[in-house]
Amino acid sequence: MFVSVAACFNISYGCGMRFCALDAAFSKHAIYCDGHLHLLTTRDGNNKIIVLAWALCETESGPTYKWFADQCHAAGIGRYLGQNTVIFTDRMKGIKHFFDVFNRAKQGHCFQHILGNARKHIRGTGRTFEDKAAWAMRNAPTEAKFRAALERVRAQSPAAAHYFDTKVDHSLAYQYALNEAGVPTHNFKTSQIVECMNGVFADARMLTPYYLNNVILSWIGNEIDARATFLRKWALEKKHILTPYCARLWAVQVRAHACLGPRACVGPTNKSVCVRAD
Repeated sequence: MFVSVAACFNISYGCGMRFCALDAAFSKHAIYCDGHLHLLTTRDGNNKIIVLAWALCETESGPTYKWFADQCHAAGIGRYLGQNTVIFTDRMKGIKHFFDVFNRAKQGHCFQHILGNARKHIRGTGRTFEDKAAWAMRNAPTEAKFRAALERVRAQSPAAAHYFDTKVDHSLAYQYALNEAGVPTHNFKTSQIVECMNGVFADARMLTPYYLNNVILSWIGNEIDARATFLRKWALEKKHILTPYCARLWAVQVRAHACLGPRACVGPTNKSVCVRAD
């Protein structure tokens, strides 16, 4: 079973952040225990989660991700999953078949999953590493700073440093490489926006497929209604059409303009953003 809601797609195409996540979660139903809920999510212009599409398949595998991708493409979601979009995943091997269909979208690997894999890899070595040091390495904006942070991890656990450097695709996991490739991560680092929805629908995953489908559809309808009500009120109060999230970002830009002069280029990498008050 595949479902996508046109309203969610239209909202995303009109004002989505083009940051997405993809994952599958197993069914908790006593009989339909082999089913897997495949979810594709994104964030809207107010930085709130939108469910773009979902499917119920008998497994989580390459063929099911390929089928899910084909259905998403047939539904027109490819218009949103273009070259300016990034999709974060947990590195499950079958997910590559999804990107065979949506090959213009950028990829990102969830660093929370990488941390867990690294801890499994170094088990039995007698040394470990601090999450804080690993996240500092992952968030380093330049390769030089990444290497410096990697050495701090190496001082704690040589095996972990070797794993992070050689077993992880830098271009898909580390901020310095994502910056160099111009991937619009919006400061996100994990595939949490899809995994948290797996949690939202955790109780519903105990139901039969059609009841699960009804829960997801009801959640979407209630969310759209609540967000529309809030944003109408916000627009009347603030007298502008920017969402609260966009308004905060705009305020940062205006403050940067005030501090740096009428025209200044700012940014963590050589791909700077020109800031102007107008």
